[in-house]
Amino acid sequence: MILAAGGSTRFGSPKQLLMHGGETLVRRAASAALAAGLAPVIVVVGANADEIVPSLGALTVEIVVNHQWKSGLASSLTAGLRFLDHQTSYDGVLVMLADQPLVDAPALQGLVNRFGQGRRIVASEYAGTLGVPAIFGREHMPSLMKLTGDTGAGRWLRENRGEVTAVPLDTAALDIDTPADAERLPTPASRAERCGGGSTPGRVP
Repeated sequence: MILAAGGSTRFGSPKQLLMHGGETLVRRAASAALAAGLAPVIVVVGANADEIVPSLGALTVEIVVNHQWKSGLASSLTAGLRFLDHQTSYDGVLVMLADQPLVDAPALQGLVNRFGQGRRIVASEYAGTLGVPAIFGREHMPSLMKLTGDTGAGRWLRENRGEVTAVPLDTAALDIDTPADAERLPTPASRAERCGGGSTPGRVP
């Protein structure tokens, strides 16, 4: 499940549409999930959904629109989990963000492999803390769905640290919240790909 519903207030334009490596961030996240063999891949959108959904092109993903996205990150997590619970049988869910552009398919597969070894909560560890991407066993869905406001899965993980299998994943430490964060992307090409110039990062037309 990819959470991509935020309003990008600090970024100044929809960060989900920032280009990196020839793809928008949201498409890059979905491509990584599909390449890791995850299914179904659910993309939760909210703000700017009409612009973000087309950038996913023909990728085989399920779209969930969170009309309550202004209430905070927890509403997107809940919307996605409700959709998943009604549509499929599943043993667990991998939750990731659209704004962690360096998280790739091998990294996700590493988490999946640990989950497959009988671990029921597997989370990335970076910058001295636990966070997403992370995988939660189905039995934890009711607890996650009680989150409110801007409380995301990361805080839940830290509150349940004793049950978490941590997997070091330094690439997850870079999430794009501001234009300055985008400047930290590692390849010069990533900056060239962004169009629009000035202080407003580029977007998919």
